[in-house]
Amino acid sequence: MVDERGCSAVRNDRRHPPLPERPPTAVESLDRGLRLLQMLRDYGSLRVVDAAEQLGVSRSSAHRLLQTLVFRGFAVQDDARAYLPGPSLGAAPAGADRARDLRRLCLPHLEVLSRRSGESANLMIRVGRNVRFLVTVRASTQDATHDRDGVVMPAHEASGGKALLAALPDDEVRQLYPAGSPPGPGAESLAKLLVDVRAARTLGYAVNVEETERGVAAVGTAVHDRWGRAVGAVTVSTRADTFVRRLTPVLLPLLLETRAQVERDLADADLG
Repeated sequence: MVDERGCSAVRNDRRHPPLPERPPTAVESLDRGLRLLQMLRDYGSLRVVDAAEQLGVSRSSAHRLLQTLVFRGFAVQDDARAYLPGPSLGAAPAGADRARDLRRLCLPHLEVLSRRSGESANLMIRVGRNVRFLVTVRASTQDATHDRDGVVMPAHEASGGKALLAALPDDEVRQLYPAGSPPGPGAESLAKLLVDVRAARTLGYAVNVEETERGVAAVGTAVHDRWGRAVGAVTVSTRADTFVRRLTPVLLPLLLETRAQVERDLADADLG
């Protein structure tokens, strides 16, 4: 005879199946990366020595894994070299159909821009306070900047992010940062961000000199649909030591020409 408590236990077991066991075919490096993501989520701060100890690997292996997370935007480093959760960790999803259509429309123009400029060309969209790279067309040169496809960055640091923030009224920019300053290590004040945003609004483009990556600079501009809405940003990224010399005579004219071509196509497009 089974009492009511026994019946409840049986019903509860059916609703809550046992947790899955680790499969024998699990990829070890991927599993370690996922465990690091869990640590960043749960602890908020992580040192290489602690990561190595918990994973049971050498410090050099833990360092390489953490640097991969930094590259993809899932971690950032503070001034003390500790690792913190990055913008990709918990980033809101972008509208899949709209993002896919925008990527397809812009890709041929990015390929031309990269070929003519000799630099990497990127397309990004804003999702809240972050920007997400939808595609990178990497230059063929040996010293080309990295492929950032899928990476999430703070909008206030990226050139395209600043250009997209410039499409918003100042009050909406302030609402994105209720704490009074952008988050993250080394972030400037909201007042400084508004100065950059207003400059981008006036010029029609924004720049980033080593704000997102050491040794890398970029210039970006927003692209608009038929209703005048900023739906994304096109950027050109290059080495910081050649950026100023090439910005006005080469990069900016090509970027603005690309913007005009993309917007002509957007005028006839119906994004998902």
